[in-house]
Amino acid sequence: MRKHLVFLFAALLLVGSLTACGNTHKQNDSANQSDTQTNTTQTATSQAKSLTIKDDTDRDVTVSLPITKMVPLDTSPFMVLSAFGKLDTIVGNHQSTQGNPLYEQLNGLPIVATYSAVNYEMLAQLQPQLVISSVRSHGVVKDQENLSGFDIEDVKLDLRNPDRMKHDITLMGQLFSCEEKAKQINAFYDKWQKFINDREKNLTDNQRVKVFLEYHAGRYKTGAPKSSFYSQVALAGGINVAKDLTAGETPEVNAEWVAKMNPDIIIREATGMGYTAPNADKAQTIYDEVVGREGLKMTKAVQNKNVHLVSVDIYSRPGYIVGVCYMAKWFYPDLFKDFNPDEVLKEYCKLFYPGKELKGVWTYDK
Repeated sequence: MRKHLVFLFAALLLVGSLTACGNTHKQNDSANQSDTQTNTTQTATSQAKSLTIKDDTDRDVTVSLPITKMVPLDTSPFMVLSAFGKLDTIVGNHQSTQGNPLYEQLNGLPIVATYSAVNYEMLAQLQPQLVISSVRSHGVVKDQENLSGFDIEDVKLDLRNPDRMKHDITLMGQLFSCEEKAKQINAFYDKWQKFINDREKNLTDNQRVKVFLEYHAGRYKTGAPKSSFYSQVALAGGINVAKDLTAGETPEVNAEWVAKMNPDIIIREATGMGYTAPNADKAQTIYDEVVGREGLKMTKAVQNKNVHLVSVDIYSRPGYIVGVCYMAKWFYPDLFKDFNPDEVLKEYCKLFYPGKELKGVWTYDK
């Protein structure tokens, strides 16, 4: 029995060139990047600047610059702000980042959001200039009236979806005057995606593996097209067996359906892994539950021991490209025999968490 787990302690990463962003907003920098639409205006009397952006719900939002007080209502913006060196602009914390050593400077800040609720009374007390909320199930501001009376702007981003990631990183770079850091992050995505595409360019559809992805919400919950869990499999070169599902973005299938699809590989996105995991115990428990399901035992994936776990932080977060690289290696080991995705993980941690040591459990299989 073999075990593959990335469990790295005390590999101190150099800060390199990733220092905090400057405070000067570059009005013309990246003005033409993809489909990000922005407009800057400057008030002559006070020299105060404002930036008008179009968020991921197609709303025009005007934000006063510089941003010195803000609150992320979902976890992904914390990762980007860490890369930008802008954690000091955060005045309210998320329950999931409280006590996390990656964000230790935020310890003691009031908890404003959990995965299921937003404390609007606390937001009113803190009076941030803006919140960055989500367009999906976590950190969603459904009623703008909850914020409008407090002069708090709401920017809705989809920082869980690879299809929107570069656009939203660019937009955050403009909001926080960190256009160069945003370019570095997007170049990181592009570099490794191109590497994968070049290696796989001669694969025919018949040679591509069929993959079932189960995301962290539970048994047989998968990602259909347009969800934030779908495209990672395709980016890694696989065929997502959920490609024809139309019952919502995150349908729940069953063992019979998966057995009928008979995937070559099963990917389980999992919480309880990543930087803060002290060991692989939880990952092993999840893995054993998946491969032990009666309805899956005869699938090619289980029979051939091609079941793999990957942390949510490198699958459906700004670190998604790391998970894509691991999957490419699992999907086509012969094409990637000289490639070690652990190196991409190190690069990711250096880019997003400069100065932090790399540790934790990020993937798992047997």
